[in-house]
Amino acid sequence: MKLMILAAIALTFATFAFAGRASAAEVPKDAEKKVPQKIVQTAGSDALGDFAPDFARYNDDILFGEVWSRNDKLSLHDRSLVTISALVGAGVIDSSLKYHIATAKKNGVTKDEMVEMITQLGFYAGWPKAWAAFRMAKEVYADEAK
Repeated sequence: MKLMILAAIALTFATFAFAGRASAAEVPKDAEKKVPQKIVQTAGSDALGDFAPDFARYNDDILFGEVWSRNDKLSLHDRSLVTISALVGAGVIDSSLKYHIATAKKNGVTKDEMVEMITQLGFYAGWPKAWAAFRMAKEVYADEAK
């Protein structure tokens, strides 16, 4: 089952991350190098700093400060798609999923992209998980309904 979920995440990412992108042969060798955008996060220290300070630091400084800040290698848009796919695939249908859907919207993931991704996840990760994700996405994208 875990292998199926990982395959679904990879397929979903590949479908959206590389759709319409130029192949390596089409990208000029002198293409401008992307400059990473530093991501600052304090949710870990805000919520758990006094109870689990090391975990809070890992969340804020490592996960967001280092991993998410490598957006010169994988865009924030694509990281959002991967993260939401992983959360839905793992059945994490709580406030963290809603946070990442809202972050995805800020990172340029359109309503149509979100709908297509969750639809595909429904087939690979489970229909009930997709329903739960759609409820959250509908709230986040409420201003774009219709």
